[in-house]
Amino acid sequence: MKTKILITAGGTGSAWQIAETIKKYYPDCFELFITDTNDKCMVASASLADHFYTVPPVKSRGYASYMYELLEKNGIDMIIPLIPWEQKFFAPDNKKFAALGITSTAPLIRTEELLNDKKSLYRFCTSNKIPTVSIIDIKDVSKGKIYFVKSSCGFGSMGAGRISGTDILKMDRKEAGTLVIQEDCTGKGGRKGAPEEVTAECFYDGKTCHVAVRERMEAKSGVCTKARFRTEPEIEETIKRVCELVEMPKVFNVQFIRKGKKWLVMDVNLRLAAGTGLSAAAGFDVVRALLASLAGKKINEKWLHIDPTVETVLRVYREVTIKK
Repeated sequence: MKTKILITAGGTGSAWQIAETIKKYYPDCFELFITDTNDKCMVASASLADHFYTVPPVKSRGYASYMYELLEKNGIDMIIPLIPWEQKFFAPDNKKFAALGITSTAPLIRTEELLNDKKSLYRFCTSNKIPTVSIIDIKDVSKGKIYFVKSSCGFGSMGAGRISGTDILKMDRKEAGTLVIQEDCTGKGGRKGAPEEVTAECFYDGKTCHVAVRERMEAKSGVCTKARFRTEPEIEETIKRVCELVEMPKVFNVQFIRKGKKWLVMDVNLRLAAGTGLSAAAGFDVVRALLASLAGKKINEKWLHIDPTVETVLRVYREVTIKK
Protein backbone atom coordinates (compact mmCIF):
# COMPACT_ATOMS: atom_id res chain seq x y z
CA MET A 1 0.00 0.00 0.00
CA LYS A 2 1.28 3.45 -0.90
CA THR A 3 2.00 6.06 1.75
CA LYS A 4 -0.33 9.05 1.47
CA ILE A 5 1.77 12.23 1.39
CA LEU A 6 0.44 15.79 1.20
CA ILE A 7 2.33 18.87 0.00
CA THR A 8 1.01 22.36 0.74
CA ALA A 9 1.58 25.50 -1.37
CA GLY A 10 1.25 23.52 -4.58
CA GLY A 11 1.83 26.59 -6.72
CA THR A 12 5.42 27.02 -5.56
CA GLY A 13 8.52 25.82 -7.34
CA SER A 14 9.35 23.75 -4.28
CA ALA A 15 6.08 21.81 -4.55
CA TRP A 16 6.74 21.14 -8.22
CA GLN A 17 10.20 19.78 -7.47
CA ILE A 18 8.94 17.49 -4.71
CA ALA A 19 6.09 16.20 -6.86
CA GLU A 20 8.39 15.64 -9.83
CA THR A 21 10.91 13.78 -7.66
CA ILE A 22 8.17 11.55 -6.26
CA LYS A 23 6.95 10.63 -9.73
CA LYS A 24 10.49 10.08 -11.02
CA TYR A 25 11.99 8.04 -8.19
CA TYR A 26 9.21 6.91 -5.85
CA PRO A 27 5.99 6.40 -7.86
CA ASP A 28 5.30 3.09 -6.10
CA CYS A 29 5.91 4.51 -2.62
CA PHE A 30 3.65 7.56 -2.40
CA GLU A 31 0.09 8.55 -3.22
CA LEU A 32 0.41 12.28 -3.80
CA PHE A 33 -1.99 14.90 -2.42
CA ILE A 34 -1.42 18.60 -3.18
CA THR A 35 -3.18 21.68 -1.80
CA ASP A 36 -3.14 25.32 -2.84
CA THR A 37 -5.32 28.41 -2.53
CA ASN A 38 -5.76 28.52 -6.32
CA ASP A 39 -7.98 26.32 -8.45
CA LYS A 40 -6.43 23.18 -9.88
CA CYS A 41 -6.16 24.66 -13.38
CA MET A 42 -3.80 27.34 -12.02
CA VAL A 43 -1.37 25.04 -10.17
CA ALA A 44 1.38 23.36 -12.19
CA SER A 45 2.09 20.60 -9.67
CA ALA A 46 -1.56 19.55 -9.86
CA SER A 47 -0.63 17.88 -13.15
CA LEU A 48 1.46 15.41 -11.13
CA ALA A 49 -0.90 14.98 -8.18
CA ASP A 50 -3.12 11.98 -7.56
CA HIS A 51 -5.45 14.26 -5.61
CA PHE A 52 -5.75 18.05 -5.46
CA TYR A 53 -7.63 20.29 -3.03
CA THR A 54 -8.19 24.04 -3.05
CA VAL A 55 -7.84 25.30 0.52
CA PRO A 56 -8.27 28.63 2.37
CA PRO A 57 -5.32 31.05 2.74
CA VAL A 58 -2.92 30.08 5.51
CA LYS A 59 -3.63 33.30 7.43
CA SER A 60 -7.40 32.90 7.27
CA ARG A 61 -9.35 32.09 10.41
CA GLY A 62 -9.77 28.36 10.91
CA TYR A 63 -7.04 27.31 8.46
CA ALA A 64 -5.46 24.85 10.89
CA SER A 65 -8.78 23.20 11.74
CA TYR A 66 -9.67 22.97 8.05
CA MET A 67 -6.37 21.29 7.26
CA TYR A 68 -6.56 18.90 10.23
CA GLU A 69 -9.99 17.77 9.02
CA LEU A 70 -8.71 17.36 5.45
CA LEU A 71 -5.74 15.32 6.64
CA GLU A 72 -7.87 13.07 8.82
CA LYS A 73 -10.62 12.61 6.22
CA ASN A 74 -8.11 11.46 3.59
CA GLY A 75 -6.04 9.30 5.92
CA ILE A 76 -2.85 11.25 5.19
CA ASP A 77 0.31 9.63 6.55
CA MET A 78 2.83 12.42 5.92
CA ILE A 79 2.83 16.15 5.26
CA ILE A 80 5.43 18.50 3.79
CA PRO A 81 4.36 22.06 4.72
CA LEU A 82 6.05 24.73 2.62
CA ILE A 83 4.70 28.00 4.06
CA PRO A 84 6.50 29.51 7.08
CA TRP A 85 3.27 30.71 8.72
CA GLU A 86 1.77 27.21 8.79
CA GLN A 87 4.73 25.34 10.22
CA LYS A 88 3.56 25.71 13.82
CA PHE A 89 0.28 24.01 12.89
CA PHE A 90 2.13 20.93 11.64
CA ALA A 91 5.00 20.86 14.14
CA PRO A 92 5.63 17.31 15.40
CA ASP A 93 5.26 18.57 18.98
CA ASN A 94 2.00 20.47 18.36
CA LYS A 95 -0.42 18.47 20.52
CA LYS A 96 -3.45 18.86 18.26
CA PHE A 97 -1.48 17.86 15.18
CA ALA A 98 0.41 15.07 16.97
CA ALA A 99 -2.93 13.51 17.92
CA LEU A 100 -3.51 12.81 14.21
CA GLY A 101 -0.47 10.51 14.10
CA ILE A 102 0.93 12.09 10.94
CA THR A 103 4.63 12.45 10.12
CA SER A 104 5.66 16.04 9.35
CA THR A 105 8.79 17.67 7.96
CA ALA A 106 8.01 20.89 9.86
CA PRO A 107 10.43 21.98 12.60
CA LEU A 108 9.71 21.68 16.30
CA ILE A 109 7.83 24.61 17.84
CA ARG A 110 10.91 25.84 19.73
CA THR A 111 13.02 25.76 16.57
CA GLU A 112 10.34 27.66 14.66
CA GLU A 113 10.07 30.26 17.41
CA LEU A 114 13.83 30.78 17.53
CA LEU A 115 14.61 30.94 13.82
CA ASN A 116 11.55 31.61 11.63
CA ASP A 117 11.01 35.19 12.76
CA LYS A 118 13.86 37.47 11.70
CA LYS A 119 13.93 39.41 14.95
CA SER A 120 14.05 36.17 16.93
CA LEU A 121 16.77 34.88 14.61
CA TYR A 122 18.80 38.03 15.27
CA ARG A 123 18.49 37.53 19.04
CA PHE A 124 19.43 33.85 18.69
CA CYS A 125 22.53 34.67 16.65
CA THR A 126 23.75 37.54 18.80
CA SER A 127 23.22 35.63 22.05
CA ASN A 128 25.24 32.72 20.66
CA LYS A 129 27.94 34.89 19.07
CA ILE A 130 26.99 33.85 15.53
CA PRO A 131 27.77 36.64 13.02
CA THR A 132 24.53 38.08 11.63
CA VAL A 133 23.22 41.13 9.80
CA SER A 134 22.56 44.02 12.16
CA ILE A 135 18.97 45.00 12.87
CA ILE A 136 18.41 48.72 13.33
CA ASP A 137 15.90 50.11 15.81
CA ILE A 138 13.68 52.72 14.17
CA LYS A 139 14.84 55.34 16.68
CA ASP A 140 18.38 54.89 15.31
CA VAL A 141 17.41 55.30 11.65
CA SER A 142 19.20 58.19 9.91
CA LYS A 143 17.61 60.18 7.10
CA GLY A 144 20.75 60.15 4.99
CA LYS A 145 21.28 56.37 5.01
CA ILE A 146 19.93 53.48 2.97
CA TYR A 147 18.57 50.40 4.74
CA PHE A 148 17.26 47.00 3.75
CA VAL A 149 13.77 46.24 5.02
CA LYS A 150 11.73 43.04 5.00
CA SER A 151 8.81 41.47 6.80
CA SER A 152 9.70 39.97 10.17
CA CYS A 153 8.25 36.63 9.07
CA GLY A 154 8.02 36.82 5.31
CA PHE A 155 7.71 34.29 2.51
CA GLY A 156 10.17 34.45 -0.36
CA SER A 157 11.17 38.09 -0.88
CA MET A 158 7.74 39.63 -0.39
CA GLY A 159 8.03 43.17 0.92
CA ALA A 160 11.83 43.12 0.89
CA GLY A 161 13.94 45.90 -0.59
CA ARG A 162 16.25 48.88 -0.11
CA ILE A 163 14.71 52.05 1.26
CA SER A 164 15.97 55.38 2.52
CA GLY A 165 15.92 56.37 6.14
CA THR A 166 13.78 59.35 5.15
CA ASP A 167 11.06 57.07 3.76
CA ILE A 168 11.20 54.81 6.80
CA LEU A 169 10.69 57.76 9.11
CA LYS A 170 7.67 58.83 7.05
CA MET A 171 5.91 55.53 7.78
CA ASP A 172 3.37 55.38 10.55
CA ARG A 173 4.53 53.40 13.56
CA LYS A 174 2.17 50.50 12.90
CA GLU A 175 3.50 49.97 9.37
CA ALA A 176 7.12 50.34 10.45
CA GLY A 177 6.53 47.91 13.30
CA THR A 178 5.81 45.06 10.87
CA LEU A 179 9.21 45.46 9.22
CA VAL A 180 12.74 44.44 10.08
CA ILE A 181 15.19 47.25 9.34
CA GLN A 182 18.65 45.89 8.53
CA GLU A 183 21.97 47.38 7.57
CA ASP A 184 22.37 47.64 3.80
CA CYS A 185 25.28 45.54 2.52
CA THR A 186 24.93 46.57 -1.14
CA GLY A 187 28.23 47.15 -2.87
CA LYS A 188 30.26 45.20 -0.35
CA GLY A 189 31.88 42.54 -2.49
CA GLY A 190 29.20 41.23 -4.84
CA ARG A 191 28.83 41.22 -8.61
CA LYS A 192 28.13 44.58 -10.27
CA GLY A 193 27.82 46.35 -6.93
CA ALA A 194 25.31 43.86 -5.55
CA PRO A 195 25.96 42.26 -2.17
CA GLU A 196 27.70 38.88 -2.20
CA GLU A 197 25.01 36.43 -1.15
CA VAL A 198 24.99 32.66 -0.88
CA THR A 199 22.48 30.07 0.23
CA ALA A 200 23.61 27.01 2.16
CA GLU A 201 21.37 24.07 1.27
CA CYS A 202 21.27 21.59 4.14
CA PHE A 203 20.28 17.99 4.79
CA TYR A 204 20.53 17.02 8.44
CA ASP A 205 20.34 13.35 9.41
CA GLY A 206 20.42 14.03 13.14
CA LYS A 207 24.18 13.61 13.37
CA THR A 208 25.75 15.09 10.26
CA CYS A 209 24.63 18.15 8.34
CA HIS A 210 25.43 17.89 4.64
CA VAL A 211 25.87 21.35 3.12
CA ALA A 212 26.05 22.76 -0.41
CA VAL A 213 26.84 26.46 -0.75
CA ARG A 214 25.11 28.08 -3.71
CA GLU A 215 26.21 31.50 -4.93
CA ARG A 216 23.41 33.69 -6.21
CA MET A 217 24.69 35.00 -9.54
CA GLU A 218 21.33 36.35 -10.69
CA ALA A 219 17.91 36.66 -9.12
CA LYS A 220 14.47 37.61 -10.44
CA SER A 221 11.68 38.56 -8.04
CA GLY A 222 13.88 37.40 -5.20
CA VAL A 223 14.38 33.89 -6.61
CA CYS A 224 17.80 32.71 -7.75
CA THR A 225 17.89 32.01 -11.49
CA LYS A 226 21.63 31.56 -12.07
CA ALA A 227 23.93 29.90 -9.59
CA ARG A 228 27.29 28.32 -9.07
CA PHE A 229 28.65 26.34 -6.17
CA ARG A 230 31.60 26.89 -3.89
CA THR A 231 33.24 25.59 -0.74
CA GLU A 232 32.99 27.84 2.32
CA PRO A 233 34.35 26.20 5.51
CA GLU A 234 33.30 29.20 7.62
CA ILE A 235 29.68 28.75 6.57
CA GLU A 236 29.78 25.01 7.19
CA GLU A 237 31.13 25.62 10.70
CA THR A 238 28.37 28.15 11.42
CA ILE A 239 25.69 25.68 10.35
CA LYS A 240 27.29 22.92 12.41
CA ARG A 241 27.11 25.21 15.44
CA VAL A 242 23.44 26.01 14.79
CA CYS A 243 22.67 22.27 14.67
CA GLU A 244 24.42 21.85 18.02
CA LEU A 245 22.39 24.64 19.60
CA VAL A 246 18.89 23.79 18.37
CA GLU A 247 17.16 20.72 16.93
CA MET A 248 16.92 21.32 13.20
CA PRO A 249 14.57 19.65 10.70
CA LYS A 250 15.93 17.28 8.06
CA VAL A 251 15.91 19.91 5.31
CA PHE A 252 16.50 23.64 5.63
CA ASN A 253 18.65 26.39 4.21
CA VAL A 254 20.54 29.35 5.59
CA GLN A 255 21.15 32.54 3.63
CA PHE A 256 24.41 34.41 4.17
CA ILE A 257 25.74 37.77 3.05
CA ARG A 258 29.38 38.81 3.12
CA LYS A 259 30.52 41.88 5.00
CA GLY A 260 34.25 42.40 4.71
CA LYS A 261 35.81 39.00 5.34
CA LYS A 262 32.90 37.70 7.41
CA TRP A 263 29.86 35.70 6.35
CA LEU A 264 26.78 36.96 8.19
CA VAL A 265 23.60 34.95 8.71
CA MET A 266 20.83 36.78 6.89
CA ASP A 267 17.88 34.37 7.01
CA VAL A 268 16.90 30.78 7.80
CA ASN A 269 14.26 28.80 5.91
CA LEU A 270 13.12 25.79 7.92
CA ARG A 271 11.68 24.13 4.83
CA LEU A 272 12.40 23.29 1.23
CA ALA A 273 12.74 26.54 -0.67
CA ALA A 274 12.50 27.81 -4.23
CA GLY A 275 16.20 27.47 -5.04
CA THR A 276 16.48 23.85 -3.91
CA GLY A 277 16.05 22.64 -7.49
CA LEU A 278 19.24 24.43 -8.53
CA SER A 279 21.23 22.42 -6.03
CA ALA A 280 19.53 19.20 -7.11
CA ALA A 281 20.47 19.88 -10.74
CA ALA A 282 24.10 20.13 -9.63
CA GLY A 283 23.94 16.82 -7.76
CA PHE A 284 22.98 17.88 -4.23
CA ASP A 285 19.46 16.48 -4.12
CA VAL A 286 18.00 17.05 -0.65
CA VAL A 287 14.48 16.34 -1.91
CA ARG A 288 15.42 12.85 -3.08
CA ALA A 289 17.22 12.22 0.21
CA LEU A 290 14.24 13.48 2.23
CA LEU A 291 11.77 11.32 0.32
CA ALA A 292 14.01 8.28 0.69
CA SER A 293 14.07 8.90 4.43
CA LEU A 294 10.28 9.24 4.56
CA ALA A 295 9.88 6.06 2.51
CA GLY A 296 12.21 4.15 4.82
CA LYS A 297 14.78 3.65 2.09
CA LYS A 298 18.55 4.00 2.19
CA ILE A 299 20.00 7.39 1.33
CA ASN A 300 22.80 7.25 -1.21
CA GLU A 301 25.66 9.54 -0.18
CA LYS A 302 26.16 10.41 -3.85
CA TRP A 303 22.91 12.39 -3.74
CA LEU A 304 24.46 14.83 -1.28
CA HIS A 305 27.55 15.93 -3.20
CA ILE A 306 27.91 18.61 -5.86
CA ASP A 307 29.09 17.28 -9.21
CA PRO A 308 32.56 18.86 -9.59
CA THR A 309 32.12 19.12 -13.37
CA VAL A 310 29.18 21.55 -12.99
CA GLU A 311 30.21 25.16 -13.57
CA THR A 312 26.81 26.86 -13.29
CA VAL A 313 23.13 25.99 -13.01
CA LEU A 314 20.65 28.12 -14.95
CA ARG A 315 16.89 28.20 -14.44
CA VAL A 316 14.45 28.35 -17.37
CA TYR A 317 10.68 28.29 -17.67
CA ARG A 318 8.76 25.12 -18.40
CA GLU A 319 5.30 24.80 -19.93
CA VAL A 320 2.78 22.61 -18.12
CA THR A 321 -0.73 21.69 -19.21
CA ILE A 322 -3.54 20.89 -16.78
CA LYS A 323 -6.18 18.49 -18.09
CA LYS A 324 -9.88 19.21 -17.58
